[in-house]
Amino acid sequence: MRFGNKDMLKHSNTTVITFLFIVVFNCQSTFAQSNEFDVAFSGYLKELGQIAVSNNFSTLRYDNILHHRIESDWTLSNNFEFRADLRTRLLNGYTVNNTPGLKKYYEQDPNYVDLSWVWLDTDHSLMHSTIDRLHLSYINGPWEIHAGRQRLNWSRTYVWNPNDLFNNYAFLDFDYEERPGVDALSAQYNWSYASSIETGFRIGNSWDQSVAAGMLRSSWRSYDIQITAGHYLDKLTLGGGWAGYLGDAGFKGEVSYFHPADDFFDQTGHFTATAGIDYMLSNGVYLQSELLYNGGYNPRRNPLNTLTQPPRADNLFIAKSGFLLGGSYQLHPLVSGTLNFMSSFDRSIFIAIPQISVSVTEDLDFLVLSQLLKGTVFRNAIETSNLFFFRLKWSY
Repeated sequence: MRFGNKDMLKHSNTTVITFLFIVVFNCQSTFAQSNEFDVAFSGYLKELGQIAVSNNFSTLRYDNILHHRIESDWTLSNNFEFRADLRTRLLNGYTVNNTPGLKKYYEQDPNYVDLSWVWLDTDHSLMHSTIDRLHLSYINGPWEIHAGRQRLNWSRTYVWNPNDLFNNYAFLDFDYEERPGVDALSAQYNWSYASSIETGFRIGNSWDQSVAAGMLRSSWRSYDIQITAGHYLDKLTLGGGWAGYLGDAGFKGEVSYFHPADDFFDQTGHFTATAGIDYMLSNGVYLQSELLYNGGYNPRRNPLNTLTQPPRADNLFIAKSGFLLGGSYQLHPLVSGTLNFMSSFDRSIFIAIPQISVSVTEDLDFLVLSQLLKGTVFRNAIETSNLFFFRLKWSY
């Protein structure tokens, strides 16, 4: 089953921007007389430098990203809200200089509607913009309905999320705090503080590229629990998740079963599951751990690209198993430190992620972060496997 030619149905950038202005001006003319009408703008400007070094320090590469984000929230009336966020990045350095076809890669929008474009493409620089939030919301008592590019977050655990059928994210992509959005229609009904039912439909170019699923949330004793079911790309899925406490420790987990939708009785499915524990020590050290069983593991060519791009919910990692051990500590009221260690039981993967964050002023933050990729999985695939990032972020 196909919905049509994606290239024909995708909006051009000009059409989308024109449509956005029409919506804005229509909203102003319709609701400007109402006391409820309000517009709020916020955003940030980030400077991110990356130094990549080989294990023997013979190769050193530098990349730089100047990143601007603007977020807008429009309160149209008591029941209607509109949101539009624009993300723009100016890239230069080794990757731009040495990657043929980089413009084509950034122009590709993984969603149904094309809201991504390249403004500037030279031998040394590339400027790229994408609208990653663009949705209209209707909120009335227990009902919430959202249409457009949005984030549908069904996750419970920290690193790997087999319940997150719409918006899985890459843990190593630390510079995208908001995480990607999808073109979808979602509806939620809340009948109590901890109980709700939610449905979502992510439109794709074909049925096998779409997601249609539902989630039921409730509470049981000291646990929040959820049950998920639906159609995920080319598979059917049934899953569940929980979040609660074991004594004084937080205990969360997710499990999903994926079964091929075609030839249902002639093929076998697989489970993907994750569970994590977090605990705060008396001295303020926060500890965290998580385990993964990745039943849908399928080897891919470049492990770094797989780790930095949003994974499929049925194949979350570059190995069949994974675990994360981490800790963080507030070194000073303005300085915090974190150390995460990621590995696997069945493949030679060792990733250390230390970071220091400094609050320079109320609106200015400085981050130093490393991603050290070790093990045979990276040895022949990545020449510069030691990554060092320096980021300055100004929020407004």
